[in-house]
Amino acid sequence: MTEQFVKKHAELWKFIKFNITVLVTSAIDILSYLVLLYFVFKSSNGVELGDNALLSLLGIRYKGYLYSYLISTALGYISAYLINRRVTFHSDVNPLYSSVLYIVLAVFNILVSSYIGSVFGTYMSLHNMSNPITEIISKFVIINIPTLWTYPLERYVIQINKPKKKKVIRYIASDLDGTLISSDNEVSEENLDAIDRMHNAGVRFIVLTGRTLYEVPLELRHNDSIDYIIYSNGVGIWDRKRGLLKNNFIDDEKAKKVFEILSEYETFTEIYSGGRPYVDASKFDLEHFLYYKIDKGFIPEMNKSRVKIPNLRKIIDDSNDKVEMFDVFFRYEKERQECLKRLKIDFDDLFVTSSMSNNLEIVRAGNSKGNTLIEFCNKMGIDIKSVTVLGDSRNDISAFETDAKGYAVANACDELKNLADKVICSNDENVMRFMERETVYE
Repeated sequence: MTEQFVKKHAELWKFIKFNITVLVTSAIDILSYLVLLYFVFKSSNGVELGDNALLSLLGIRYKGYLYSYLISTALGYISAYLINRRVTFHSDVNPLYSSVLYIVLAVFNILVSSYIGSVFGTYMSLHNMSNPITEIISKFVIINIPTLWTYPLERYVIQINKPKKKKVIRYIASDLDGTLISSDNEVSEENLDAIDRMHNAGVRFIVLTGRTLYEVPLELRHNDSIDYIIYSNGVGIWDRKRGLLKNNFIDDEKAKKVFEILSEYETFTEIYSGGRPYVDASKFDLEHFLYYKIDKGFIPEMNKSRVKIPNLRKIIDDSNDKVEMFDVFFRYEKERQECLKRLKIDFDDLFVTSSMSNNLEIVRAGNSKGNTLIEFCNKMGIDIKSVTVLGDSRNDISAFETDAKGYAVANACDELKNLADKVICSNDENVMRFMERETVYE
């Protein structure tokens, strides 16, 4: 029986397994009956039973036959119940509930079978047909007649599986760029409406982004349905009710050393400080964006959110300005790889990741989406297994490596898809509408 057949004909396969079980348990019943009748209770086969209306009705006259019949029938029914529960129907219904119903059915079947058996027995006695062969045939027929009503009762009443509730998604932690934000750099009204509806139903939302706090779109940052924002790849945690819960900066001296290394390469560098991204004004134009191969879809957001200053070193040298993250775009992949190698060798207390093929994102060690998500859950008393993470790029990997459930969007990188529990729709297909359909409310 092929797997394809089983999937295509699930109900037929159940019926086939049920009848195979009937054959197996019939064999158990018949063999035990014959052993009991002709060996165990042989001496009682001629001992008559006392007057009993029920036994008379059923045509049972001798002790040996009664004992053999009851024991063998019980063995057959018990075997059938256990096999059908575990193998045929894979039932998870309460065993006490199903066993009580099954006993009622079995008693009824035994009475019916006994009556039919008495008819067979009387006929065979009158015609001197009592022998092991006829006993086997009659027993087999008697056993299988109740199958006509036993299967539908077991399938739809006794062993039926109750529909399982899908696990409620209590927390949704979503990346922004490439995930919640569409390719045209917008958060759709459909997504916003779905977030509101789910929030009203009890789901809590966490923005989990590489962006600074002030880069989070206003429609999300000022949205009462967004409860928390983990920003700058885990540097900070913002709580709508309590404000800033964490802001973990790069040490001043290390920030200076990192900046010196970056200055040796041909880069477009952004420094995140105070929740804002700062850029070199002299490089902030379309010509430089194209030169450094910055994704065109990301340019409108850069124009809207970047703070242009004459010299980035001012941020580095000013002790009042704390560096949250470096976001660096490289002209050449060879230089990106070389710089990455140097940073890993020289700074074991920095964490380096990327959200695009031509950038590096540098934060203090311990600051990653995954680590901060774990820290956040511990701080808030949240079971991380109740969190579903949505993402698309390499800087989401650390979050997917936690015990949270990971959903990669269809446009995600292959590395993230390989880690994902599920691959869902793309960022242009309203991911929150998809999550709304996934969510079952208690």
